[in-house]
Amino acid sequence: MRLVLLLLVSFLASGCLARHAWPTLVERAKTDAPAILISDVSVFDGVSGTLAEHVDVVLRLDRVTQVRPHAELKCEDCAIIDGTGKTLMPGLIDAHVHLTGSPAPPWHVTWPDEDHNGAALLYSGVTTAMDVGGEREALSSLSARSKAGTWLGPDFTHAGMVLTPRGGYPASMVRELFPWPVSALAEDKFAHQLSTPEDAAKAVDANLGAGASYIKVAVAQVPLEAPVYTAELLAAVVTAAKARGVKVVAHVDTAEHALMAARAGVSVLVHGVHLGALTEAQAAELKTLGTVVIPTLVVWDRIDQLSQHRYAPTALERELYPADFLAYFAPEQTRQRTLPDGLMRWMQKLAADKPDRVLAVKRLSEAKVPLLVGADDAGSIGCMTGAAFHEEMRLLVEAGVPLLDVLRGATSEAGRVFGRDVGQVREGARADLLLLEGNPLVSLEAFSHIRTVIKGGKVIERKPPAK
Repeated sequence: MRLVLLLLVSFLASGCLARHAWPTLVERAKTDAPAILISDVSVFDGVSGTLAEHVDVVLRLDRVTQVRPHAELKCEDCAIIDGTGKTLMPGLIDAHVHLTGSPAPPWHVTWPDEDHNGAALLYSGVTTAMDVGGEREALSSLSARSKAGTWLGPDFTHAGMVLTPRGGYPASMVRELFPWPVSALAEDKFAHQLSTPEDAAKAVDANLGAGASYIKVAVAQVPLEAPVYTAELLAAVVTAAKARGVKVVAHVDTAEHALMAARAGVSVLVHGVHLGALTEAQAAELKTLGTVVIPTLVVWDRIDQLSQHRYAPTALERELYPADFLAYFAPEQTRQRTLPDGLMRWMQKLAADKPDRVLAVKRLSEAKVPLLVGADDAGSIGCMTGAAFHEEMRLLVEAGVPLLDVLRGATSEAGRVFGRDVGQVREGARADLLLLEGNPLVSLEAFSHIRTVIKGGKVIERKPPAK
């Protein structure tokens, strides 16, 4: 079905289905050593605001087994990694990805490439990912490949298919973008549409039966006139999910929708409040309700760049994506494109509300609402897998989130929220780690100098493309 869908979309929307020669970005390192000693390294443990200096760290199997002052350890069977002058930290956790998607624009439909998505994330230092919506069959297949070791990418969990009210987002956006009959075929591959509370329970079971670890709903309006959840229907989804012991994640857009979701018992809000304002009182209520927010500022920043014809690829994007793919987003391309009236009105409101959007993130941070780092990689136009995560960290800092909070949101806090034993450097934790030049507690520039990625105690070799 996936092939038929993509061919139809390609034929009717752009006349071609693009494939690309993706660069080889990562490889598994070849070593016979049963353990690794990282010697004389500085450590950011994912929690503390200071580095522990001159530390030795031993990894055995997929765990951190020892963390000791330098020269106290003896490890006869260890391969040695010299950490002198470097910083060891937890692998990054991307709390909003779409592993079976593509960041390609609708005017150049590109075949999704899960292998490239996985490699791009690892290359960028992301060792754990939370997929928050995709085709059930594709995600189940990718999960099986990951468990079998035939997919080289981050460990991940997923939400399965997004649940939305009948006619709601993202089905509403599909109908705006693509003509009938393609839209009719495509909309049910983007979302499971609900009409009754009974539908909600069945949809939750369908996702969990396909391997989902949490449920995602869309409490948003794209375009602005799209149907949105009633309180009754949303409560039915949350009740069904909690009865089965799983959290609900919600795509929201306004403060009204964010509070509606949080009051219904939704645990995590993705995309934050990006339309309209969020007051200090509303931010305080979200904190009281125990809500976690994933702002995804990079999504709206990239839409601004493309709509204003000023996109220029970052250095990391040029490493991760071939030039012919990045050319789709060049100003000479975007100037030729138009969108349906409904999406244009939505984009105009997005642009007008940018100051409110940035202020909302600052207010959430000041209210001590936990903020995770997620970039909608391969789920939104131009959100290049892996690179978008680093842009998101930069934008959060620019919005006024303290650097330490951003780093915690990208490591230990994300591990806590999603119940994963990752995101910290401590004895007993999973050995998903990064070795950097520089100090990430001082500047995000350190992430431009990733030297080693370790996933499950195994070194992943980064293969920077030739200049």
